[in-house]
Amino acid sequence: MDQDADGLPSHGDVVDRMQREWARLRPDLSFTSLGVIHRVLRASRLILEASDAFLADYGLTRGELDVLSALRRTGEPLSPTTLAQTLLAPRSAITMRLNALQARGLLSRTANPADGRSSLLVLTDTGTALVDEVIPAQLALEDALLAEAPAWAVEGLVDPLRALTSVWEQGRGHQAGSSKDRRNGALEPSSNAGIPRPPDSFDPSNDRNRGELT
Repeated sequence: MDQDADGLPSHGDVVDRMQREWARLRPDLSFTSLGVIHRVLRASRLILEASDAFLADYGLTRGELDVLSALRRTGEPLSPTTLAQTLLAPRSAITMRLNALQARGLLSRTANPADGRSSLLVLTDTGTALVDEVIPAQLALEDALLAEAPAWAVEGLVDPLRALTSVWEQGRGHQAGSSKDRRNGALEPSSNAGIPRPPDSFDPSNDRNRGELT
C-alpha cells in the first residue's frame, strides 16, 4: 500500500485522512487507536442510520426495536433497570422508549413485587406480533449490509469484536462498582481510574452522540 510522508496510507477512507491530518498537526502523538475506534464508531452510525430508515416503515426506531426484542427473547417480564443494563442505554432513554411503546399498545407495565418503586414490562399480543414480523425483515437488512462488503472483510470479525466489547463491558462494570464504593465511603482506586467515563446522559443511539469525536 502506498504511504505518504507520515507513513500513513496515501489513499483510503475518511479515517485515514483524519489520521494524516492529525499526524501533521501533532507528530508527537500516535493516532493508531483513532484508526480502530473511529471505524467502529462510523460503522455503528451507518448501521443505525440504515436501521432507523428501514424501521420507520414500521413506526419504530432501532432503540425501540431493541427494547421489544429484549422482551421477546427473554419471554419474561423485565424491569427498566435490567433493560438499561442489557442495552447499554441510560434510564432516561429507556423511559422515553417505554413511554412511546406503551402509548402504541406494544407493551404493558405491572407492579414489581420485588421493588415497589419499579415496574415490570411485558409485551402485549400486538407487540409480540410486531416483533415477529419485524425481526426477519431486520435480519434481511443486516445480511444485505454485510453482503455489500467483501467476504474477506466480514469473515473473522466476530471474535475480535467480541474480545473488544467483552473487555470494555467488564471495565464499565468495574467503573460502576467503583462509583458505588465511593458513594459508600470506600477510597480504594479502581483499576480503570484512568479511563474517562461518559456522562450518565450518553446514549449511543442518540443522533447527538453519533458524530465524529476527533
